[in-house]
Parts: sequence; structure tokens; C-alpha cells
Amino acid sequence: MLRISRVLCVLAMIVAMASTAMAQTPAPAAPAAAAPYVPEIVDKPAIKLLDQEGPGKLFQVEKQLLCVMEGTPAEMGFQHGRLLAKQAEHIIKQGYMLKALWSRGYTREYVMAQSARMEKHFPPEYIEEMKGIVKGLEAAGIKDIAYEDVRLGITQAEILHFEPDAAPQCSNFACWGKWTPDGRLLHGRNLDWNVKGDAQDDAVTLVWRPKGGSPFMMVGWAGGIGSVSGMNARGITIGEMTLPSPNATFDGLPLFLTMRRVLEKSSTLEEAVDIIQKGPRTSGWNFLLGDGKAPDGRALEVDAKRCEVYKPNDPKESQETLHWAMEDCVRRTNHPVGKDGLLDLAMAFGSEYNIKVENWEQLKLILPLLTQQNSYQRYEWLGKQIQEHPKGIDIRESLELLANGPVFGDATLHSWVFDPKNNLAYVSIAGNNPPVTATRCPYVKLDLNEWFH
Repeated sequence: MLRISRVLCVLAMIVAMASTAMAQTPAPAAPAAAAPYVPEIVDKPAIKLLDQEGPGKLFQVEKQLLCVMEGTPAEMGFQHGRLLAKQAEHIIKQGYMLKALWSRGYTREYVMAQSARMEKHFPPEYIEEMKGIVKGLEAAGIKDIAYEDVRLGITQAEILHFEPDAAPQCSNFACWGKWTPDGRLLHGRNLDWNVKGDAQDDAVTLVWRPKGGSPFMMVGWAGGIGSVSGMNARGITIGEMTLPSPNATFDGLPLFLTMRRVLEKSSTLEEAVDIIQKGPRTSGWNFLLGDGKAPDGRALEVDAKRCEVYKPNDPKESQETLHWAMEDCVRRTNHPVGKDGLLDLAMAFGSEYNIKVENWEQLKLILPLLTQQNSYQRYEWLGKQIQEHPKGIDIRESLELLANGPVFGDATLHSWVFDPKNNLAYVSIAGNNPPVTATRCPYVKLDLNEWFH
């Protein structure tokens, strides 16, 4: 069963202890706020070509890896496998996959069965690309990684979305128009996952140049043909956040491939939204979409059954649910904003925490307790900070939003700000040995113009 939202847990505790809490001595005044942390930006990174396979190239950009693939799905997969063989072998055999799955009691039989259920929805060209990765690994001398191992890399997000894992906490915002100096769209995102699982050791920015298609990039990991963060050459950006939901299944297109599909096939927000709406979808996710051409953005709350789309200033994002929409901005964290999503959670799981909710009027009585949750506080803080900087949210200010306040987390695996109008990405990857959260590591400016044209 999907891990229950912490919102309901804390609601139950607060309701149970309400009378006691009222009698307690008021808390002392909060200390003065510290000066905001200012992230380091590497504006002119050193770039080195490490290896080449046909038109495919592997670069080192400061301390980060960037792999460019070009051609048919099979050709791009082969380039990926051959150029990133060392990193792919590590993440599958010694690194993240070992720690996240096999060292924590997941059985290969269970994991592969769920992965196979999702594979039924894979477009055939993605299967070709993954088989190409296996051939590339073999060309690099790695013979013990099978297609099923590569497939697991793009289905593990759904598997780890369920017990015994806790849902990650992530934040996204996109702003433009009145909030940025020149009106262009900027999209920022923290992936708060797990910096102790070694995934950062094999992080790589992947750039695809598909034959007959349009280029796109994703901040991801070796061996994976999709990820949870990306931008395409047509100005579309996408980030995601885990959304607790009772409506979840393994019988759908996995998150990593859904997001890749959006970048690969979309040139407008409407096209991007349509891909997600058509599904088939798996678990609960919040998506944030940006379009640097318009500029404009959308927030989506989705699960296996629902797909709610929110525009800027959307009346559905209202005080009725203790939320507030903004002009020229969309933002999301890890909870539902809409009535349907909140009511779904309360009705499905409330009884397990001694909360009986059968309709919206009952939920409204305890809804104010939502404001005490970290997810709501991040949502609220992002909106207020943006409002305090009219025409002042540029790259540095965007990075500061990700690195401060309740949005800051000590387990941020990667963090970025995308500037799709200029084909620029400012990307930070968590450190390791010892683990260091991404927002305390340098943001490297990646100029994608060479590969996006």
C-alpha cells in the first residue's frame, strides 16, 4: 500500500492533543532570521571531452558528466552503454540499485514482476534503446548486465513509491512575466530523495538528439533512458514531486518514461498536458510544466485515476483549500491543492488515524491543520518569497529560493534552475564521501545551445 501522507498522521496527533496543547505555555519568540545562503555558481565551467562513440560524446563539465547521444534509438542506446559503461555498471551492481533495493529486502522476483507489468506500456523504441545500452555495455567489456537490469532503472521510482519507503519531499516553481527582470520563464526544482544511497556517484546530464526528432535533455543517471527533470529544445521544462494518493498501480507507463515522453514529443504546454492526461499513469505525482516560448506554466496533480490541471491564477487553487494561486507563476510541493485530492486522502486513510471524513464539509473542519505540515510550508514560502521580489527573480534569486527556508533540505539529490529561452541549465549534484546536499554544492552552468540546434 502507498505510504500514507504525513498530513493525516499529524492531523490525528494534533486532534488528539488539542486540549493539552491549549494549556501549554506559549513558545518564546523565534530568533532573528539568519542571512540567506547564497549558492555558488560556476558561470564559466571547464569542459573536457572524455570519450566518443560515433556521434555520441561524453564530456566532463567541471565535476559533472554530460553525455550526448545522436541517431536512432538503438544507436543512442549503444552510445550510452559504451560511453557510460563504468557508471552504469556501478549504479546497477555496486551503487544505488544495490542499496535501494537488494540491501533492503526487496526480492528480485517481486521487483522484476512489477517492472514487467510496466513494460507492457513501453513504446517499442524505448525497448530498442535499452537493448542498445546492453550492447554498448558488452562492447565495453561488461557482460553481466541484462536488459531486465536496465529496465529496472526506469521502473524503480514506482517500486520505491510503495512501502516500506517514505515518499521523497520535492519542490518546484516556475515564474515569468511580472516576477522576472525581462519576463522570461525560469523553472527551479529540488529533488529531495536520498543522498546516502550513492545515486549521485553516477549522475549524468543526458542529451538526446534523436534522428528525425527534436533534441532534449534530462538530469539523470547512467543506464537510465528517462529521469525526473528535463528540458527540450522547444522550450518545454518539466519537474515532478511525489504526491500521496490511494489511486496507484503498476499497470501504467512509469514516471521516468512519462516525463521523457513529454520532452521528446511536446512543443507546447497543451501537447505536454495531453501526453500526461492520456497516460496510462501509475502512482501519485505532482508535475510542474513550463514553456519558455509563451511564457507560461501548468501544475498537474495526477494519479492512476485523476489528472487535475492548474493554470496560473486558477480558481481551483483557492482559499477554500487554504491555498492561493498567483499570476505569472505556478508552484507545487508534495500534497494535493485541489478538493478532490485532499478528500481522496482523507476518505481513504483517515480511519486508520481516527479521523472520520465522509465529505468536504467534515474535512474543512480540520483542514487548517494542513498549514503545519512541511509540504504546505514550502508551498507557502515559495509564493511569499516570489511576491517579495517583483521583477527581481533572476538566476541567483531562483537558486536562493531552492537553498533557503523550508524549501532547503539536507537530502537534495539534485537541484537546478532552467532558463529555456536561452537553452541554459544551472545544475547542482549532491556530493558524496561524506554526503552533501545538492544546494550546498556548486551550480554548474550548462550551455545547451550547441546540441539544441
